[in-house]
Amino acid sequence: TYKGVYVASCAMGANYAQCVKALQEAEAHDGPSVVICYAPCIEHRTKTGLSNMGNDMKAAVECGYWPLYRYDPNRVKLGEPPFQLDYKTTNGKVLDFLRNQN
Repeated sequence: TYKGVYVASCAMGANYAQCVKALQEAEAHDGPSVVICYAPCIEHRTKTGLSNMGNDMKAAVECGYWPLYRYDPNRVKLGEPPFQLDYKTTNGKVLDFLRNQN
């Protein structure tokens, strides 16, 4: 187990503020940090096209395909849980989302 590692998952098109916060916390963390970002590209060949990548990111989060979370081990020292799920409500339409992917 790597208890001292900051880990976050973000998607800028889904929640810009959460993405910025995750990157700021990762940079400020005294130790290793990993930030995993959902970033579709032309190679994904999505049916929505490159001009709608922000909406594609938002759809991935809303359906539950891509969770937004932050794990900050420094929160334990404050008596707070280190894991924060930043998007808690999903519509469960993962298959609909995947149908728009290639």
